[in-house]
Amino acid sequence: MQNFTNDELRILRGVHTVIGRKYSKSGRYVSLIAQGKRKANTLVAKSILKDLKLILEILKPKEMKSE
Repeated sequence: MQNFTNDELRILRGVHTVIGRKYSKSGRYVSLIAQGKRKANTLVAKSILKDLKLILEILKPKEMKSE
């Protein structure tokens, strides 16, 4: 199950390392969560997914936002 679309993943590309550092995890770990290749079933993984969604809300251009 993919958590974000390919366009959204492209927008989030630069933040994986920063978020990983916040939670003492690797950027690859964050990337796997964003791609849906790693389940967000732990408290840390859920927090990472929440942060990714918040950052996407800020960075996503208005024309891409679906409401």
